[in-house]
Amino acid sequence: MILTILRHGKAVERDAWHGDDKDRPLTRDGITQCRAALRALAGVVQAEEVWTSPWKRARQTADLAAEIWDLPLTECPWMAAEATEIPDWTRHLRGAGEVVLVGHEPDLGRFIGLMIGGRPAPLKKGGLAVLEGMPRPGQMELRLHIAPKQVLAIADS
Repeated sequence: MILTILRHGKAVERDAWHGDDKDRPLTRDGITQCRAALRALAGVVQAEEVWTSPWKRARQTADLAAEIWDLPLTECPWMAAEATEIPDWTRHLRGAGEVVLVGHEPDLGRFIGLMIGGRPAPLKKGGLAVLEGMPRPGQMELRLHIAPKQVLAIADS
């Protein structure tokens, strides 16, 4: 299995947001940066669908990924920040094909660490990791871990 992990793009800062954190959206710059990075990664990502946290910033990022990569999108309440224990995520992957998971830190970094049998591997906003192997704790290998600025630098060259 190839599992792509994508952190949501740059969102409105928490101290500048007055609503519920789950409703905090991407910034205009975050949307622009996500679009450019996702286009640059179109040839790299091998997936059949996008699964996302229902929180607004993740959903907006997932909508962009699904559109740019021409993939179906599924909203997964279990991926919402603080919704479930990270080890429980693995049961949702049983029988899944190649998927992109779009979510939040620190959950994504902890999930990556669990799957590769190591320490957490946090992602920058808009960052991406690719894991390969059996979707069980300690059974996957980290194939790529990249920040959006690195993707954009490669795309510009």
